[in-house]
Parts: sequence; C-alpha cells; structure tokens
Amino acid sequence: MNTLENIASLIYKASKIGITYHVSPDGDAVGSALALLNALKLIKKDAYLISKDIISENLQFLKGSNEATGNLISPIDCTDIVIVLDCGNYDRISADLSGYKGTIINIDHHISNDKYGHLNYVDINAAATAEIVYELLECLGLDLNEKSTEKLEIGTCLYTSLVTDTGGFRHSNVTSRTHKIASKLKDIGVNNTFIYQSLFDNNTFEKIRLTGRAINDMELLFDRKVSLIKIPKSYAEDLGIEIGDTSDIISFGLQIKGVEIAVLIKETDIGVKASLRSKNDFDVRKIAGALGGGGHVKAAGVALKGLTLNEAKDKILDEIEKELL
Repeated sequence: MNTLENIASLIYKASKIGITYHVSPDGDAVGSALALLNALKLIKKDAYLISKDIISENLQFLKGSNEATGNLISPIDCTDIVIVLDCGNYDRISADLSGYKGTIINIDHHISNDKYGHLNYVDINAAATAEIVYELLECLGLDLNEKSTEKLEIGTCLYTSLVTDTGGFRHSNVTSRTHKIASKLKDIGVNNTFIYQSLFDNNTFEKIRLTGRAINDMELLFDRKVSLIKIPKSYAEDLGIEIGDTSDIISFGLQIKGVEIAVLIKETDIGVKASLRSKNDFDVRKIAGALGGGGHVKAAGVALKGLTLNEAKDKILDEIEKELL
C-alpha cells in the first residue's frame, strides 16, 4: 500500500508538480488543492493548478483560487507529478491527462475510488480529503502549529474543506480527528466566522431568487420520503442570471420533516447533473453508482449525459424505488 511518506518523498524529488481535482469542484476539492498548492510553494516547489473549471465565487476568498482560469487544462511540459485530489474516477478529473506520461498520484476519501493513479492513497475514514492533505503536509515537514501569514492561508483552505464536506460539522462522517485538526487550525488563527460568512452569507440577490424558484417547484414523492428539486436551463433566462454552483440548494430538500432522501437535478448543455443527499441510514451512493456516478453514503452525484430533466428524473426515481422497497 502507498503511504503518505512515499508520496512526500516523491514530492520532494519532483521539480514540477501539477495539482487538480474533480470537475465542478466543491469546497473540499478546492480547499484541499489550494492548501497543497500554497504549501508546496512555501517549501519552494514549482507547483501549479490544472483546472477545466473556474472556482465558484463563494470559494474565491481562498489564496490561489485565481489560478483556476479554465485555460490551463493539461500538464505543462516537464511536469514530474500530477496530484489529483478528491476525485474518485479518472473520467471526472478536471484536467486532460490523456497525453501525460508522468506520475499520477491519486489522493481521496471516497469509498468508490477507482484507484486510477500510479500511486493511490484513499482513506475512507477521512471526513474530507483535507484531513489527508493536512497529514501529508506534516509528512512534508511543515510545522502547522506555527503561526505565520502563509500557514494561516493554508489553514484557511483546510478549514474551508472541513466545513463544506461535513455540513458544518453536522454529518456522520465527522470524527475526533476532524475536530482535532479543526482545533489545531484555530490555534494558528484561522477565522471560522469569516469562513462561514464567505461560504454561506455571501449570495447574490439573483442566487437567492434562483433558490426560491427551485424550492417553490419542489416535489415530495414516495409518501413524502423523497424531495425532488429541478433546475432547468430556462431558469437562467427567466431570472437573468448564469446558473453556477447549486450544491447548497439541495439542503433545503433534506430539511423537511419526514424526508429521507433529497434529489437535485440540474439541466446542463450535455444532459443532467444530479446530486443526492440522505438522512439516517439510506445509502445514496448505491443510487448514484447504479447510474454511473459515485460519492458517499449520505452525499453522492452522477452526470446523466444526453438525457432531459424528466428522463433523468425517471431513471433516478426508479433506482430509489428499488432501494425503498
């Protein structure tokens, strides 16, 4: 099995290092990648971000987020290592690695990870990939107990990952390790209030209108155990906005008393993107997995190419019905 010590050793030997994550990167993917990016630069490594995606506005307070322009999508010449963070499937990497001949290191916490890297470090007990990155930075010799501007910026990235992938420390994936790391980050000055406000209290008026429209059209199905939110592309024209990240909207579906599963389906240019969340013991990863997606027990997703919203809805509900019976 590959160890973080093995990975740290390869990083020290490498001259040029690319870092990437999964498509439509969430807070954990972005926070983990930028924490590692800033840390490698701090130890004088030539590191850079590879990203097909532009980082969502609510995460642009993190140092290095401006490097995700959507233009650099393949490794630069002479790149020794590409580190892929928080991505369980090769096809979902936010980079074109098809012509890359160097070493791919896959670091993740999803149980459905395909182990596509030359080196794979998958810790399914980690609440967020950021927990693994924190431990990797320790293996690289960074003193994360030391207070400095640079360490604070790294810590802010890591804390952001923890907050977003644990639902603000609410989800069952939270462990004592999660809280210990969060505590250490607080000790070096990480401002949790600033992070929360940047993430959750910084929406545009147009985003709030989109949320209201989506909630207004929500459906309750299967004896009110399943909430379904649909976001067609027409909402963008109706509201005069560009529909970006909608991952926060699904939480409203799960807040309803009696609902066990929340589903959000969003129409895209190539089909439908679906997100699934659950309470208690229902495993939405099975639903996503049956349709070619993946994720966690209580949070999963899938891209359904070439389908309409209604076609995607029917496929997802068919799979949910099998699990509910």
